[in-house]
Amino acid sequence: MNTDVKANALPKSAVKKTDKKAAKKEKTVVEPTFESIYNAMCKKAYHAKFPSVFIATQITLKGSLECRPLYVKVEDKVAEVAPYEYNNASFYIDADTDVFAQVLNGKKSFYEALAEGFIELNGDPKKAVLLIKALF
Repeated sequence: MNTDVKANALPKSAVKKTDKKAAKKEKTVVEPTFESIYNAMCKKAYHAKFPSVFIATQITLKGSLECRPLYVKVEDKVAEVAPYEYNNASFYIDADTDVFAQVLNGKKSFYEALAEGFIELNGDPKKAVLLIKALF
């Protein structure tokens, strides 16, 4: 007869709760680097619900980076994010890298950064509002 008992054995329900809490605590912090911001935008776009209209924006990060662009394109409610320029976008976002990372981390609202001049929009305001509402 086997009488070995695991010392750290927890009920399955306790393990699930612990895993969920650990996942929340391990929230990824977005660093003010192109790769970190790009990855965060990919995650945001994957989880967002978009309208059925075509929207394309180029986001140019400036400040501590050398003006590197990425784009978000929404077509048929599906988003595509890529680390390239997008010609003829519906609107353009120019953003300070450090502040944009704060927005992605939830430390500053997109609208607050816009009002303070750290983020600038140029182009179709209606499509900008649709995309911003979906992502932020």
